[in-house]
Amino acid sequence: MTKIKAEASAPASSANLGPGFDCLAVALEIRCRVKARRAEKWVVEHVGAHTPPRGSSDAVLDGARSAVGIEHPLSMEVDNQIPIGSGLGSSAAAYAAGMAAASRCMEEPVDFDQVFHRVAALEGHPDNAAATVFGGLVLVGAEGSVHRLRLNQRFGILVLVPTFRLFTSESRRVVAGTFDLRTVIGSLSRMGSLVVGLTTGRSDMLSSALGDQIHESSRNRLQPLVGDFIDAALGAGAVYAAWSGSGPSVLVLTESGETDKVALGIQSAMGSQVEILRPGVARQGVI
Repeated sequence: MTKIKAEASAPASSANLGPGFDCLAVALEIRCRVKARRAEKWVVEHVGAHTPPRGSSDAVLDGARSAVGIEHPLSMEVDNQIPIGSGLGSSAAAYAAGMAAASRCMEEPVDFDQVFHRVAALEGHPDNAAATVFGGLVLVGAEGSVHRLRLNQRFGILVLVPTFRLFTSESRRVVAGTFDLRTVIGSLSRMGSLVVGLTTGRSDMLSSALGDQIHESSRNRLQPLVGDFIDAALGAGAVYAAWSGSGPSVLVLTESGETDKVALGIQSAMGSQVEILRPGVARQGVI
C-alpha cells in the first residue's frame, strides 16, 4: 500500500465574544496540527501539549473518519497546542484538522465549505467551526452562511486561561431556553455595539457591549471566578473582556500599545490563577 503522507492544521477560536452567542467568533493563532498517512488500521498518536481526557472521544479521529470513511484507515500524529476544556475551540480545530489531513492523505481536495458544515454539525453550533475553518473574525448568518469581518488592528489580544476546566456540555446546560423581550432587546443592542467596535476600533462601542445577559450571566453563576477575571482585566485597563466560548477562559482586548501594562495588572490581581496567552489573530483558518 502506498503510504501517502499529508498534513493540516487548524487554529483555536474564541466564540460569542460576549453578546454574539453562537454566531460570532475570532480565530486565534494557537494550532492543532495533524500528520496522516495511509495504514492498515486506524491509529492516533498525541504528541502535543494538550491531549484528550482519558476515556473521551478523539475529535481528530472522528473528523478524519467523517471525511474519508471508516473503511480508509489512517495513522495520525497530533500536535495540539490548544488547551482542552477551556473555551478555545479545541474540538472544532481537532475536527477540522483531522478532516483536512485525511482528505489530503486520500489525495482528495479539501472543500472548506463542506468541512465547515461537517464541523458545525459535530459541534452542534457554527461559530467555532466558522472561525477555525476560515480564520479571522467571522459572523455566521441566520441561514448558516459565513461572513468574514475586518477586525480593526487597533486592538491587542490577551487570553486568560484558568487552572480549572469547564466543558461545553456543562456550561451550555445552564443557559436558559427563553428570554424576556427586554433581555433580547438589550442583547441585540450589545451585539450591534460589539460589531461596530470590533470593526471600527471604537472602544466606546465595546464598552456598550459589555455584560451579556443571554449566556454570560448564567455562566457567571456557574463559575463566578470567570467574572472576577473579567473584572480584573477591565480594572487593569482593558477596553473589553468576555467569556471565551463556553469558558472558563476569558478573551481580553486592549489598546495595542497597552497590552503589556494590562497583562501585568491582571497578573498582579489574579496571580497564578490564570495563564496569560498572547495569541495573534489567525488570518488563515485550516492550512
